[in-house]
Amino acid sequence: MPTVSRAFAAALTTALGGSQPAVRDLCQRLGAPLLTASGPAFVPLAAVEGVFEQASLLSGDPGIGLRAFDHAHPANLGPLGYALMSSPTIKSVLVALAEHHHLVGTGFCLFVEERVEGVRLVGVQSGTGQRPLSRVFIDAVAAITLGLLCWLVPGRVIRPLRAELSYPRPVDCRASERVYGTQVEYDTARNALLFSHADAALAVASHDPALHAVHGQYLARWQRQVGGDRLSLKVRGIIGEQLALGRPVTLAGVAEALLLSPHRLSRGLEGEGHGFLRLLDEVRLRDSHQLLRNSALSFKQIAYRVGFRHQSAFNKACERWFGVGPGRYREQGQC
Repeated sequence: MPTVSRAFAAALTTALGGSQPAVRDLCQRLGAPLLTASGPAFVPLAAVEGVFEQASLLSGDPGIGLRAFDHAHPANLGPLGYALMSSPTIKSVLVALAEHHHLVGTGFCLFVEERVEGVRLVGVQSGTGQRPLSRVFIDAVAAITLGLLCWLVPGRVIRPLRAELSYPRPVDCRASERVYGTQVEYDTARNALLFSHADAALAVASHDPALHAVHGQYLARWQRQVGGDRLSLKVRGIIGEQLALGRPVTLAGVAEALLLSPHRLSRGLEGEGHGFLRLLDEVRLRDSHQLLRNSALSFKQIAYRVGFRHQSAFNKACERWFGVGPGRYREQGQC
């Protein structure tokens, strides 16, 4: 089950409430049970999207998610936000967002790609059988990301060279173009924002090398603490280790490494809103992207490295993850 961090969900919900009292009251009423301080650190994405859809209907604004642009702040990301504030450049901010995306939500992967025309931030859903993300949620996440980049470079309007959005083209695109710029593609296989090299190289106004080192240490320590409490993070780590060693990855094998029974491991993951096969798919997706884009290994070798016995199964997985086969996906990274 995909999830989103409570802090990030709260920021998005507040943004959507905006200046309309009725919508604000709705968001507070529906969001309160999900976002209580004593609740879990991560909440089901489906429940959050349900709040967003109700807010969109009540407001009569299908583009309500774009309001998140004006509510961007590093505090929305918790300890990760501090590390972003002291980062040297916008590109380093994008890389950090991709590297630590699991602190914001699960059920998806974020990648940063170097292209001839710029730097591309890409979001890919993992797992099978997931319903497509709603327009409201996609807009809210993309808008708050763009707003954060502008917050980090005061006085500079940062807009992507191109925005790729997986939802259909809206009847009225004016609100979208105010946030994304005029180069927007709809009905795409993946959601992505392409930034110019000039914007990616912009210096973050609050960058401080010494402070960045401190923030990095704090973030690492916080991740260890969170990881100590979250079984899913431990499972991801063991899956990655076993794939790297060329071992078959099974529920029983991972449970044995954690000194748990398979039943107890499954129940523990369910308690965090996860399933073993979904976590395995996320790790395979992450590693496949890295190997296809950053290595010269053959497709057969990569298929083996990410745990597929047959290349045909790997090819199908790539088409599900990336919208294209492994050959085309590697070629796209060289453009």
